[in-house]
Amino acid sequence: MTEKIKRIRRTAEEARRVILDAAERRLADLGPEGIRLQDIAADVGISHPTILHHFENREGLVLALTQRATDQLRTDLFGAFSGPHAREADMHPILDRVFDVLSKRGHARLIGWMILSGAIRQSPAQGLLGDLTDLIHAMRVEENKVHGVPAPDRDDTLFIVILGAVAAFGDGLFGPMVRRAAGVTDETQIAERFRDWFAELLRSRILPAAH
Repeated sequence: MTEKIKRIRRTAEEARRVILDAAERRLADLGPEGIRLQDIAADVGISHPTILHHFENREGLVLALTQRATDQLRTDLFGAFSGPHAREADMHPILDRVFDVLSKRGHARLIGWMILSGAIRQSPAQGLLGDLTDLIHAMRVEENKVHGVPAPDRDDTLFIVILGAVAAFGDGLFGPMVRRAAGVTDETQIAERFRDWFAELLRSRILPAAH
């Protein structure tokens, strides 16, 4: 006699979370092509129609997954650059978090795939980068005022944010390939050293008066 599989009762919010968690694990391990609804349903122990109930289709699941990652980045970045200790913020863990989301967790590849396939017309981080520029620029203006030096131009802050975004997004898309083309033999060590070097570079550009 076949044993019946015990169904786990979850709230709608819990169900969405475990589905997104399973989708993200597959994204990190297999890339965008690994996000298959039937496989995710098997991973979580639910039915395929249940995923459709919460996300309508695969595109809806992918968009929700990307939005969740963007929201997490917004929380982390705004937390780092807000408040009384923002000027002393250590760029290393901040940059590690961004690279982790885009590279290790595979979201750079997912966003790139979505843009190239026409699923979305612009990056979900578009609003995030503009708001982040405003936040960092206000901090830079205040810091320069404290040190009695002219306020930086907003475009300078914008270029810093763009540089950080391009580096992190590019690393997630083809960082290992670029490092191999440059003759790197220890991929992990060089990737970590590059992050440290880049964190110092950004820090020196964001708050040069403090150095």
